[in-house]
Amino acid sequence: MVQIVNYAGVLAAPRVARSLGTAPSREELLGLLDRFIALSGEGSRGTIGDGRPIHEVTAHAWTLRALCETWTPAPEVPVAIQQSARSLFTAFGFPEPPEGWDALEAPAEAPPEPEDPDPRPPPTEAELAARPHPFSFGVAIGWCRYLASPKMVAKIPPADLRFPALGHLDNMLALFRTERSKNAEGRAYFATLIERLETLRALCEAWDGTEAPPARTQEAARAVHMQLQHKSDPREYDAFEEDVDPVYLTIPKVRSA
Repeated sequence: MVQIVNYAGVLAAPRVARSLGTAPSREELLGLLDRFIALSGEGSRGTIGDGRPIHEVTAHAWTLRALCETWTPAPEVPVAIQQSARSLFTAFGFPEPPEGWDALEAPAEAPPEPEDPDPRPPPTEAELAARPHPFSFGVAIGWCRYLASPKMVAKIPPADLRFPALGHLDNMLALFRTERSKNAEGRAYFATLIERLETLRALCEAWDGTEAPPARTQEAARAVHMQLQHKSDPREYDAFEEDVDPVYLTIPKVRSA
């Protein structure tokens, strides 16, 4: 979804499109739209920022795809594609830029960061191959939010909530243990996240699912979810409630080399 929003923003703003050195190929653009459409169709339970079902955006993606099917990407974007991209961008709930699409400029390039290589060895091929699919990672985040939210904990049978716990956590650990950063702040972020995930995993391993998760386990899930989602107010978890999506309560597939 992030990639779709980024591409839509480029196609919608003529000055930004002209500033790109290399445009994506038609195949890349159509492939991205196809993947988004496949994941956000009528049966999808996902939502966007304002709570609307994400499949409501799909019609705009179809329109943009039809227009791009006969266009070879170039710095000059046809007006019809610009308008379609703007409609898709708006459908995601984002406002038009204050200066308007026609006046929007590409952001200035940030100066390169000083090199500060991660002292750890790079991840092995086996570790990289075990990283979860982005969809599995998204499902793990959804499960973590359920565990962090008292109203969801109250409506989900404890055994069902415990059932996928270790699989989701192993997937997230497989992902973040392979991350490397070229600055101390990034390394500290991932070290804290991994420590929180390992703590949550140990607590879930000790919880057998016969009763509701202990308060400490819920608090650990909340700490993980808040860090991943860059949230600062834990009170919103107390208010969160939705229909239970069974996808979040299934054991995820774990990749291997």
